[in-house]
Amino acid sequence: MSLSSAKNYALRAAKSQDQKEAIELLSKAILELASSIETTDAKIKTINKDKS
Repeated sequence: MSLSSAKNYALRAAKSQDQKEAIELLSKAILELASSIETTDAKIKTINKDKS
């Protein structure tokens, strides 16, 4: 899961002519972004913990 996957889903949604498909693609993009944020947050917490 990555930011590039989220970007690809969002771009596909923007080009979609089908509203239902666009909504599904945007939902996937949001989930990818959330996962990426959580991963980054965990890495930052680990780095900060190691510095203490």
